[in-house]
Amino acid sequence: MTNSRTDPRELRTELVDRVHKFGPIFADGVAEGERERRLPDATVRAIDDAQLSMLWTASGYGGLETDVRTLSEVTKALSHYCPSTSWVVNNINGSNLLATKFSRAAQDEVFGDNPGAKLASVFAAAGTAVRTEGGYLLTGTWPYATGILHDDWAILVAKEVDLDGEPVGALSMLVPAADITVEDTWRTVGMRATGSHTVVLRETFVPEHRVISGQVQRGRENAADLTLPPLLRTAAIAAMAVICASVVVGIGQAALAVVVDRAPGRGIAPSHRYTRQPDSQTFVSEIGRTALTIDAAELHVNRAADAIDAAATSASPLAEHDLRRIRGDVGQAVNLVTVALDELMWAHGAGAFAESNPLQQYWRDANTAARHAMLNPRLGRELYGGAFFGLDLVVPSL
Repeated sequence: MTNSRTDPRELRTELVDRVHKFGPIFADGVAEGERERRLPDATVRAIDDAQLSMLWTASGYGGLETDVRTLSEVTKALSHYCPSTSWVVNNINGSNLLATKFSRAAQDEVFGDNPGAKLASVFAAAGTAVRTEGGYLLTGTWPYATGILHDDWAILVAKEVDLDGEPVGALSMLVPAADITVEDTWRTVGMRATGSHTVVLRETFVPEHRVISGQVQRGRENAADLTLPPLLRTAAIAAMAVICASVVVGIGQAALAVVVDRAPGRGIAPSHRYTRQPDSQTFVSEIGRTALTIDAAELHVNRAADAIDAAATSASPLAEHDLRRIRGDVGQAVNLVTVALDELMWAHGAGAFAESNPLQQYWRDANTAARHAMLNPRLGRELYGGAFFGLDLVVPSL
């Protein structure tokens, strides 16, 4: 599949259909992923076969070069089958987008012989880089490297230090998986199969052409460059926040579907009257309220995705007010979903917490994902509220 269409909605529909085609494979891998704390090999093969890791890879390297709304819809659909798979896929695509900011030589090395290359990225400047002949020696420990067990490369941020150990600035570096040691640290109650372990490097040489100055996720210097395709003009941090929130929205939609599907076969204990949950108007009303809450979450995510895409298409950089609102949107979206999930657990009953019930995993996964730093609803509200009063940003960049 290549992106030869002028209407992104056609490709969007095709990719979502492809998710459903491979959905049984993703669903079948959930138990193994939970147990092994990584995606099963069959799941990774299905991701490759469906080209789901190529949505934000440049078309010049054989990628699909889709927009934010498309990846958001794909992510929501994936969450119905396996939230961890959805999270890994969106992190790969986000990292592949960041790779477009590196030199042509670096991109050729990553994608030239492998259009389906998968990347991880960690934004924390958790390492140090010392200049040496032809490049840098990189040392550090980077936690939360989602999907690193399946990725080909990693983008890592480090502090450049001089020979006396004094900081000079920040650098972003592309490192092949072959140079990386993975420390097994991902032991959580939710999103277990993402394998978000820790990357460890000790004086690893990184050549100059795989290094860029600054923190790669912050740059928006291409936003108005009409010589570039829309994907390469996309506001990276905002886009990655939207697709992370889309995972959580998809989980909420999946959980609602389970509760509704099973309701006719469940009663409401200890009532002798309500042998079918839908016979209770209280239950029906709660389902309506919860469905509207999840709908509202999706509307926030869609508004944010569409704003980013519109700016990229028109080469009109997003204003700070818009970027603040997007952070508010994604935070509000995940907050709404976590509230809705609590209500769905109440509505379904104690059986929701059985190991065999997918609701308990949806609940764990959504609450884990919602705590990602980019999705913090309290900080999102502060950022958006501050826009109305001209207050300074409380984060390094948007």
